[in-house]
Amino acid sequence: MTISAVPARAVLGEACALAGFDPAGAEPVRLAENEIWRLASNVIVRIARAGQWKAALREVLVVRWLADNGVSAVRALPFEQPIEAGGQPVTFWAELPPHEIANVMDVVTLLKQLHPLPVPDLPLDRLDPFVRVPERIEAATSLSEDDRAWLRDRHAELREQWERRPQGLPECVVHGDAWVVH
Repeated sequence: MTISAVPARAVLGEACALAGFDPAGAEPVRLAENEIWRLASNVIVRIARAGQWKAALREVLVVRWLADNGVSAVRALPFEQPIEAGGQPVTFWAELPPHEIANVMDVVTLLKQLHPLPVPDLPLDRLDPFVRVPERIEAATSLSEDDRAWLRDRHAELREQWERRPQGLPECVVHGDAWVVH
């Protein structure tokens, strides 16, 4: 997915003005589904897609809950977030210091801290491993119609299996994309 930085810079400028940050010298970290910018002041700005207010708010609430429970995670800056700029939710984060990429044991250690925590009183949705899968199948430009039909059918099969999964384990908080970069 290629996204132009021009509209993003306009939203970035508006968001920074509203939050009291200087966008001069901002560098794009990643311009994709969400736009991530690094400000000269060691602040990371995340511009979510229009319509993703609930998800942006949930991210801020969850990282603050993690901090309150002593779990190491990125930190949202301490002011009311998200803010709206250009019709999009925007959040501000403390940039991580230079660090090494986590290994598998680092991720396991953090997940072992997370899973036993009590389920917070936050607007968390139940895990849905199929978020936006139908939309992504339909939007894929490199698929033949046969492949697209196969993916639709496979998605339906997997969703049905997910609904029939065993019940009975206590509910806990899980991290939706805990992964390690190699």
